Amino acid sequence: MNHLQDLVWTLPFLLYAETHYRFKYFLSLLRKPEPEVIADAPHRIEPNVNIPLLILAKDADKFPATLTSVKVLMRHSGAAIREVELLSKSVSLHERMWWNVFELSRNGINGWLELDVYLTLATTRNTKTYRADNHRTSSHAPLHIYLSDEPLPSEPGLHFGDAHTHTERTDDQVEFGIPIDPAVTLSKALGLSFFCVADHSYDLDDSVNDYSRNDPALPKWKSLTEDVQRRNSKDVGFVVVQGEEISCRNSYERNVHFLLFGDEHFFPGSGDGAERWFETRSEYSITDILDQKHKRAAAFAAHPMEQVSILQRLLLGRGSWSNKDLSDPRIAGIQFANGTRSKGFLDGYNAWIASLKNGRQVYCLAGNDAHGNFNRFRQIGIPFVTIRESTSQLFGKMRTAIFLEGRFDQSNVLRSLAEGHFIITDGPFVNIVVKSSEKIATSIGKKFVGSNFEFVLSARTTKEFGGIHELKVFLGIVGAETEQLFFIERLPEIFDYQRSFSVHVTERMYVRAEAYSSAQNLSDKCEHFCFTNPVWFSPQSHS
Repeated sequence: MNHLQDLVWTLPFLLYAETHYRFKYFLSLLRKPEPEVIADAPHRIEPNVNIPLLILAKDADKFPATLTSVKVLMRHSGAAIREVELLSKSVSLHERMWWNVFELSRNGINGWLELDVYLTLATTRNTKTYRADNHRTSSHAPLHIYLSDEPLPSEPGLHFGDAHTHTERTDDQVEFGIPIDPAVTLSKALGLSFFCVADHSYDLDDSVNDYSRNDPALPKWKSLTEDVQRRNSKDVGFVVVQGEEISCRNSYERNVHFLLFGDEHFFPGSGDGAERWFETRSEYSITDILDQKHKRAAAFAAHPMEQVSILQRLLLGRGSWSNKDLSDPRIAGIQFANGTRSKGFLDGYNAWIASLKNGRQVYCLAGNDAHGNFNRFRQIGIPFVTIRESTSQLFGKMRTAIFLEGRFDQSNVLRSLAEGHFIITDGPFVNIVVKSSEKIATSIGKKFVGSNFEFVLSARTTKEFGGIHELKVFLGIVGAETEQLFFIERLPEIFDYQRSFSVHVTERMYVRAEAYSSAQNLSDKCEHFCFTNPVWFSPQSHS
């Protein structure tokens, strides 16, 4: 590993934290001769669903150990309600990635639950008991889980998913992702029925056992393909969408990230992977990928307006997506919802609206960029001295919810994403249906030609996310400087809403809606949101 790469890896990364790497000749306070052992569980659970607890151990092939005990103490309303030992016998850890999902009965409990997980790990040197994980300097705090008594606010035909996730193929000096099988199990309990894999292009071309060496045979990409196919053939009620997060060049020759779903072809992208001495130029530009991608593949700009630090600009050649980059009609949408309502979220939202006003049929997408991280993410703080933790960017926290007519499979999920038949939300639900002789689940993402239309706006939420206190309907005229606030209603925190509207079409336009729920009385003290993608109207047919 050269000095540039050592310096680059001091930048913060999201993760399950990889703690065994250290700078050559330097001490790492995080490194220890043990496999990383982590306990994880969904941050919320659907009604009448038991709790899946994931125990994961990485790098036991290098640091063999024995897991002798997994003890769980459950607390509800501040009181201990149950203690259980999950292992009937010790487990020898000697694989690169070992995991098991234990099912814990919720015993009819609703509301917030604390899960204190004690892991006893024996090595040739000693035996120690850890809480939640064996990282040095982490909080070792209990897992906090909301056991809901109501399902995610929804309607028939709607499927919730996370459109930006990382699997174990994302694996390098500072981070690693989650295997697909436990990710599916935890996702189901959370209320999801699909997720999109977006492993880093600069990880997918690595050797299976050595992230510092590329393998032209692409064993990691091929194993991902096989894993997705196996999983989808095994479970007709859940879809895993194969994809990658490609590092590529924007119009200013800076590295940005590009989500490409459903393409069998692998696109290399190594510019910001810190694998080459002073070489930060990625193999493909945005235009190159759009020229070469399969016509059925869905392409999205990944977290396009997230702030890029000076070090990342200098050492990794990173930049942001520009309006010019986003103007290509082959880009289906913008994934600005990335697990937190940051400045990047707001800037991405504004870029989306600017594209809509220019007549671009471009869609907003939601994901969390999670590398596992169902309950909290652990991040290397000061390399390699501290672990930093947060409850942002959790798997499934911000959701893409697709309306799907027909068979629920990867092909139809891709089609719904490419055609904009979805909403994004971290809580409430909103739908727009244009009244017609045809009975349809939604009109979101669709195009209508004519002069006068009536549509129905419906919204709902649950006590988990707070009552809806504000609804907005926007009407955008293509080419206008601003959107019209067609309708706004401030409400006394209602949980179910429906209203009809009429629209007269004289020029090309769109209608979209937003809903916000109140943070009052919520434990997270956060306002929750839902954005629909547009419904398009035209007075005459346009090619």
